[in-house]
Amino acid sequence: MHMFKVSAALALSAMAVNAATIPGVLYTTEDTLPALWKGPMYNNFISSVNGTVSGVKRDDGGAVTIPWRYFKSIKGESKNTVVVVNGFTETFAKYRELIYDFNQNGFNVLTWDHRGQGFASRLGCINPATVDVEFFNNYVSDMQTVLTATKKGPLSGHNLLLWAHSMGGGIAASHMEQFPSTFSSAVLSAPMMGINSDPYPEVLALPIADIVLILGGPCALPPGQSPTPESLTDVAAKYEEQTTTTSYARYSATIQPRVQFPEIQMAGPGARWLSQTLNAVQTIVAKASLATTPIQLHQAGQDTFVTPQGQNVFCKGISVLGVPLLKPAPKCSFVSHPTARHELWNEADSIRAPYFTKAVTFLKQYSI
Repeated sequence: MHMFKVSAALALSAMAVNAATIPGVLYTTEDTLPALWKGPMYNNFISSVNGTVSGVKRDDGGAVTIPWRYFKSIKGESKNTVVVVNGFTETFAKYRELIYDFNQNGFNVLTWDHRGQGFASRLGCINPATVDVEFFNNYVSDMQTVLTATKKGPLSGHNLLLWAHSMGGGIAASHMEQFPSTFSSAVLSAPMMGINSDPYPEVLALPIADIVLILGGPCALPPGQSPTPESLTDVAAKYEEQTTTTSYARYSATIQPRVQFPEIQMAGPGARWLSQTLNAVQTIVAKASLATTPIQLHQAGQDTFVTPQGQNVFCKGISVLGVPLLKPAPKCSFVSHPTARHELWNEADSIRAPYFTKAVTFLKQYSI
């Protein structure tokens, strides 16, 4: 849902991506991915240090368990750790390639599954596939809880860098606003700072969610949301229907965890999740100036999941007749990928290679 309207006269120009890669940045290519996914990437994935944060409080008096994984650099000892924050309905198992590519560039990786999705505890909806959260800020406090726990273990003495996708980008932005000294730098990849509210107009999305919440409760589904996860029996057919990436090789690889573990598949969001999230993205953009971490924000030009207006305002601010209305994140650089779909990190080589090169180069500038 885009939270702010920006007229054409105020539209913000974006920096075009240079297709040339920079020597020294390593990344996987589509032709090598199938073999690597089942071989070196798999071996790297199962070699992780695994842990859980148990007893994380729920507002109803219960508790959740948050699983986390830590992957060591495969280029030797490193004190630079990229904290990977995944997106809506996702799991860290989907990020096998990205983790491997960060590891082969000398970074450790820490990641986890958000409460209510992936391998983390569900939150009490009768239908466990319904996406729910009591407060959007629970995601942020969970992130801080995981960081606090791992700083006593594998992250002790580490320089923390941040990479976050979609909903994870919204969570990460809010975390930077609340805990501004945590990260040396951050890459936000198609961050959720506005939601495509299809099938209803954006101005109606929040009122509809709130009405459904009042009448049906937190797990009631707003119009257009499905109570059942999508069928994954025909991957080729699903690829033709989806709009997250133009890479069949990457789509067919990253969908495998959901095929292998059907219990982690999620359906549509409940009314409470939608209400909480629509309110949260407005707050995140409005408080952008509190995020003082150096940020590189990547926008996907063909994104059908999150909308660009909030990203623009977060990174560039908005003013009328020279008068600032909303201040931006003060150290945010903006990168546009006009032909890219939502999952920039999972796109075709022609998009992913320059995207990943730019992201890694930026993170290395703040490495120790």
